[in-house]
Amino acid sequence: MDLDKLLEIKDRCINEEPPACTAYCPLHLDVKSFSEEIENGNFDKAYKLMEKRIPFPRIIGMICDHPCESVCARNNKGGSISINELEKAAVSYGYSKPKKSFLPSSNKTVAIVGSGLKGVTACFDLFKKGIHVDIYEKNNRPGGRVWDFQGELLNAVINEELEFLNDKNINLILNTFVDEEKLNEIIKKYDAVFIAANKLMPLFDINTETFQVGDSKIFVGKMNEDNKSVVFSVSSGRRAAISIDRFVKGVSITASRDNEGSYETILKYKNDDEETKEKISKCDEIFTKEQAIEEAKRCFKCQCRDCIKPCVHLQRFNIAPKSYIRNINHNERIIKGSHYANKMILSCTECGLCGLMCDYDVNMKDVICQTKESMVERNKMPQSAHDFALKDMKFSNSEKFFTYRKEPKKDNIKYLFYPGCQLPASSPDYIEKTYKYLTDNINEGVGIMLGCCGAPADWSGQKELMNKNISLIRNAWIELGKPTFILACSSCMSNFEKYMDDINFLSLWEVIDEHKLPKPQFSQPLKLNIHDPCTSRGAKMQNSIRNIVSKLNCQVQELKYSKELTKCCGYGGLVYFANREQSNDFIFDRIKESNQDLLVYCTMCKDLFTSKGKRTYHILDLLFSDDLEKSSLQKMPTLSERQHNRMYVRNKMLKNIWGEKIMYEDNKFNIKINDMAKAKMEEMYIVFSDVKKSVENSIEKKERFFNPSNKTYLTRLRIENVTYWVQYEENEDTILVTNVYSHRMEVVEESNENI
Repeated sequence: MDLDKLLEIKDRCINEEPPACTAYCPLHLDVKSFSEEIENGNFDKAYKLMEKRIPFPRIIGMICDHPCESVCARNNKGGSISINELEKAAVSYGYSKPKKSFLPSSNKTVAIVGSGLKGVTACFDLFKKGIHVDIYEKNNRPGGRVWDFQGELLNAVINEELEFLNDKNINLILNTFVDEEKLNEIIKKYDAVFIAANKLMPLFDINTETFQVGDSKIFVGKMNEDNKSVVFSVSSGRRAAISIDRFVKGVSITASRDNEGSYETILKYKNDDEETKEKISKCDEIFTKEQAIEEAKRCFKCQCRDCIKPCVHLQRFNIAPKSYIRNINHNERIIKGSHYANKMILSCTECGLCGLMCDYDVNMKDVICQTKESMVERNKMPQSAHDFALKDMKFSNSEKFFTYRKEPKKDNIKYLFYPGCQLPASSPDYIEKTYKYLTDNINEGVGIMLGCCGAPADWSGQKELMNKNISLIRNAWIELGKPTFILACSSCMSNFEKYMDDINFLSLWEVIDEHKLPKPQFSQPLKLNIHDPCTSRGAKMQNSIRNIVSKLNCQVQELKYSKELTKCCGYGGLVYFANREQSNDFIFDRIKESNQDLLVYCTMCKDLFTSKGKRTYHILDLLFSDDLEKSSLQKMPTLSERQHNRMYVRNKMLKNIWGEKIMYEDNKFNIKINDMAKAKMEEMYIVFSDVKKSVENSIEKKERFFNPSNKTYLTRLRIENVTYWVQYEENEDTILVTNVYSHRMEVVEESNENI
């Protein structure tokens, strides 16, 4: 796996980009977190966030001119958030005396000319870094225009916030006017000089990013922004202090200073679906706590979550692609140790909706596909995750199901009906009916092929298995004369397009749409929501389905996420086997969106929705069922029944259509399974054939334990990589299985030479 390319994809994700307010604030207050803390009533924590970004927060927080509000994403949805009023509330209700944490004193000395907002801010930041500061002020007190706000600020608060100026590492020189001559004397004495006096600043041309005059030791607080802005003046002093600190330490002044001041964020929050809420009006000079909490609730907490909002997978793991890819990158680089990201990786359905929602071309489907392939190549794929699905694929491509035939009495065929493996497993009676419909309506010859397209191999990253599967299909296709496939499954279409683009195919639904329907329109229209399978994105079949439904006199109400933006049912990526809880999230999320009966054209979609009690029709129910009510709640077949149904379809069609004699498997014993054991079989992905082999082996080879207390036998049998344990009773004419279990640990017996 190309990890450098992976990290490039990570860098495109803007989930961690700041909202407009934070970016435009020249001090970059984390407004999102700040609002969240106030919303939760944590005024003390909100104040700490201010303290982290804003010097003298009890001053600046009360007089801030809040430029951030001009770019607030809520401006057109009830007006901007009153951020400055929330700052005042945080100061009033959350202030606590800060703990001092300054660096040890250095031997560097800096002069600052002017103790207004720029000067005292630069002094404060340099002082915290251990630099000795001499500050020259023409007036008899520091603070400059801070004192103009005495109506909003108490003198005591100003004095307390500026109390640091009395420290021994700061020499405050008041009543000292600095002209050009005096300035030249000061420059000679110090390691660096910061000019924050308005009358001196115009004398110099500076680098507006670093505030440095050429490459000299002179720094000037001149700014292009309106100097009347409190917060921009503070930012000017802070940025100058960063440059001065680096200069006196002899390190790069320009390195890693992107987005240091006010800037426009790349994040453009989409508020189309947000509710309009008007500003909270204050009844006094400052919000009450309750008013502040209500105003904070208005904040959108802007963050790019376009891919997360519709995806229950990203929601369950509370993760965005940027962080997700960091986890994958770490997972890929581990040589020894636990791969903690495995469960998350195997819980993605690979539906691709995230990529369509993203404006920056970040598609986790592609990332997860590559990751799974890498896990398989490095032998890091958990064996249990996809084991049953791959064995089920193997079964579908064995002689028990895999079959291909030309249409009877036709030497050449133009088309080949391929229903896939899940439709025969869930609705076996529809296969022969559909095939007969095709042969009745198409004169050029229609053959049939039964098997699995290889979706489990694709979803599990098993490239070698996928290639074998492709060869199986292609060889049969060539033998049949390279006909055009008629595919009933959207997953099959997706895999044919991905792996077999030299083979022509079209969907069954396109064919039916172009011919007379097998059933007349309903006298009473059905009201339906259509769920498009996620593997049908961009396919013609979506329109064909809607045409068929319209001809049947059904009324369709489109879901919010449909057609190109449809969601997954919870089966994709084999999540149904790897993480059943995550699969259920997908199922319930889709059901919640639908207020009508669902119509689907993917068998697994129907099975999963009906398994949770949702009335759901497969399109073939509307075309061939004699009892729609029964069909809408058809129970999902068990794993054993699915395999049995596939064999039933093969054998029945070979007998009825091609007149072939079918040899049925001999059942040596009449084996029955009680309900508890059946439930365990579904839970542990055990099918009847495994139980049957275990019981037969135990009786024939006498490899079993007898429990006289309940008169049951216990046996085990290892089949491939799984050991099966079966408990059963022997009756006169039946064997009743009462419990089952399986694991991948091999039980090894040592031979005893003394026996």
